[in-house]
Amino acid sequence: MLALTLLALTPALALNWGDRCETWGYGVCEWDATCGAVSGVSAPGYCPGLPDEVKCCYKMGCMPPGACPTTIRYGECPGGADNVMCEGYWAWCGHPDLCRGTEAVVLDGFCPGGEDNKLCRARI
Repeated sequence: MLALTLLALTPALALNWGDRCETWGYGVCEWDATCGAVSGVSAPGYCPGLPDEVKCCYKMGCMPPGACPTTIRYGECPGGADNVMCEGYWAWCGHPDLCRGTEAVVLDGFCPGGEDNKLCRARI
């Protein structure tokens, strides 16, 4: 019974600023104002344990450099050098079943959440 009580009192897994966050885009936990500076979109509620001004920031075309099969442009995405603009493509984190049938490629090792959360990459 004590174990169940402790488990119930444990908060949701907290993220740190700059961590990957789970939205339909490939995002990072970023200050809202910084997200706007790179023309990103802020999604509240995906960065538990951080101030309300820190939101999941994503921008179409941004993904990790290792997932981009074409020209990479730095400095246009939230998250620094770990998140680059990939010319002609966009990516999102989601269940692999959501990638299939969309002409997207499923890539391992880029999104948090284990087997139920993979990077889907598609042409724009």
